[in-house]
Amino acid sequence: MLTLQELLNGVKCLDENTLAELSDKLWELGTLDDIKEKVTPELFTLHICMNMVGNWQCDGWWYIICEQVKLVPFIPEALNALGLFTLKTAFEKVISCFPQDTIFTDDNNYIDTVNFLQNNRFKVSNKKLNSISLEKRKEMVKKTRHCIEELEQLTEPLWGYASENNGWKIVLDYISAHK
Repeated sequence: MLTLQELLNGVKCLDENTLAELSDKLWELGTLDDIKEKVTPELFTLHICMNMVGNWQCDGWWYIICEQVKLVPFIPEALNALGLFTLKTAFEKVISCFPQDTIFTDDNNYIDTVNFLQNNRFKVSNKKLNSISLEKRKEMVKKTRHCIEELEQLTEPLWGYASENNGWKIVLDYISAHK
């Protein structure tokens, strides 16, 4: 199993660019399931954290939930490992907006679910989602937007470019604690 120490071997300076390069090396191992099997738990958590922060800085939480769905099941544990309990609770609140039977995987049902929650005017083909009344759907869309906004507001001071180390402090602290 690849360890954090082995991955960092020869790294002279840890900054945003280096973290992106390290994450790219881990992606060369395959899918998230492949990576999880080939690295230590601490290194896998770091990989999730690097991708979570980097993707958030690019496009925010809704992008992660919609377009990086493979990360979603691992995010609560990663936020917990970073000690970001308030953020974890806010993230889980967003996830609770999804229908109970949602499977967070990149397929047509998930795309329909995201579209359903994003805007009540978006067409979806899922019969179960279409059976929900327009009034209930509007409530669900409103709640989802509110929860996302709340999560964004909590995240900005931690990971925004105006925060310490351009938002990477928490990841760098995690690395220091686990080397």
